Amino acid sequence: MNKLKKLTTAFTLIELLVVISIIGLLTAIALPNMMGMRERARDSQRKAALNELKTALRLYYNDYQEYPLNNADYQIVGCGNTPPTTCEWGEAFSRNSATYMKQLPKDQVKTFKYERYNSGESFRAWIVLENTSDSEVSASQAKCNIASPEAGAYYVCSD
Repeated sequence: MNKLKKLTTAFTLIELLVVISIIGLLTAIALPNMMGMRERARDSQRKAALNELKTALRLYYNDYQEYPLNNADYQIVGCGNTPPTTCEWGEAFSRNSATYMKQLPKDQVKTFKYERYNSGESFRAWIVLENTSDSEVSASQAKCNIASPEAGAYYVCSD
């Protein structure tokens, strides 16, 4: 009687270990880049919101020949009628019959800040980003000529 040999094919232990180690290496390389994606996306939204605020403040300046005041909490005091009242972040930025921004920026994690200086001829607005090493942070601080900036803060200012 002839015994039939059954041919079996399977992965060896060495092959399995090599594949698992390659998958582990790729994961280790990709994971740190993926972790910061959400933070960078939120920071991009914050920077865009500040640039929209800058445009709204310029429109306000065109109407009143000065930028609005700020209170001790760095909120804009330029809403309502005369005299102007404090504008709440996340609500409309309007004075008298003019609406400058349908909704001021508001963030769930960070706080937007605004400051008027130089007798109403200049302003700066800023927010601290989650990614404090963002390359645009130092560029914005230099552009706005901030002497002692808040760490990790992205600034927009009157030009």
